[in-house]
Amino acid sequence: MPYGGLKILIAGGGIGGITTALALRQRGIEALLFEQAKAFGQVGAGIQLSANATRVLRRLGLGDALARVAVYPEGRDYRAWDDGDRLYWTPLGERAEAHFGAPYYHAHRADLLDVLLGSLGDTAFRSSFYLGSHVDRFEQDAHGVTVTFADGTTATGDVLVGADGIHSTVRAQLFGRELPRYTGNVAWRGLVPAERVAHLDLGRVTGVWMGPNRSIVQYYVAAGRTFNWIGVSRSEQPARESWLAEGRIEDALAEYAGWHDTIRTIIAATPRVLRQALYDREPLPDWREGRVVLLGDAAHPMMPFYAQGAAQSIEDAYVLAGCLAASPDEPVAALERYVLLRQPRTAWMQELSRHEEELYQMTDANAIADRNARMRANRILESTTFPPEQERLYGYDAEAVLQTG
Repeated sequence: MPYGGLKILIAGGGIGGITTALALRQRGIEALLFEQAKAFGQVGAGIQLSANATRVLRRLGLGDALARVAVYPEGRDYRAWDDGDRLYWTPLGERAEAHFGAPYYHAHRADLLDVLLGSLGDTAFRSSFYLGSHVDRFEQDAHGVTVTFADGTTATGDVLVGADGIHSTVRAQLFGRELPRYTGNVAWRGLVPAERVAHLDLGRVTGVWMGPNRSIVQYYVAAGRTFNWIGVSRSEQPARESWLAEGRIEDALAEYAGWHDTIRTIIAATPRVLRQALYDREPLPDWREGRVVLLGDAAHPMMPFYAQGAAQSIEDAYVLAGCLAASPDEPVAALERYVLLRQPRTAWMQELSRHEEELYQMTDANAIADRNARMRANRILESTTFPPEQERLYGYDAEAVLQTG
């Protein structure tokens, strides 16, 4: 029998939604997951999974499968946009794993989804996963929630979790339709076969290049077979907000005119480039109303400068499952506790990501000189330390939070 007889409905079959289903199943709670897409494809590009996320994924039994498809970087290497001078270094690899108790990985988003889906395992659980199911609306009362889908079918459960992304239908019904905030930035994304850039000796690092009004982050994914890069640039003209929005190689090269030859060589070697507008939202004071609650980008979309979008969704999923397992007879109280435990951290993360945009892409020459001077104090590999925000970010233990919070 399911834990306490609870049945949880999850809208959205992305990283946050699937992780929620897995975390609930681990605790014996029934979950029905509804994804609007008719099939899963190779959507997205590279993703960084810091210790706060991999700690959760290991607890869900995914450690070995994740290690097989991921890359284990040695450090985060910050460099100047024009001459490639190293400005800063943050240790990753074995040193970070020993310090934080879990690894830091690079992966392709599709590979992570495959690992998550692969862990669904048995036929009985897969029968609780529905594709082609777009949530149209919901109704709730003191006893449960009923979801109506675009085709007119319905599903009823004790709780509805809106894990349906930045354009969440669940969020819109809870709190009204509100356009996300265009951040003034667009993202250029590309994936390059590793052999095309092998001569550049890029290393197993998170490479961060900082320049006026734009930046680039780059690293290997897919067990080292593919090189991923994302360039963020300020633009008054937003692109489409879509993983599939096509861009042009020549436009990306023009965007990064004058940049170091390494960057321009990588862009030129890219078979296909995407150009995507970046949006976020102001932190919500609450993510819940009655038996309906938000999770991941539906609750707290953020800019990519700390690479925490997926990680925060994974944290959300584990904490939510733990709260429901602790109070199966009081699901509304469990949702209240979940929001109290998670909202302050994600609001901090949203603000930190916005602040990092200015650090990466500042334009004032004096400010840049001051930034570079400060950063160079932490660029000698043997003596580098973890900055305070990384201690707080990567040291987060979702299970410990459930036990003490």
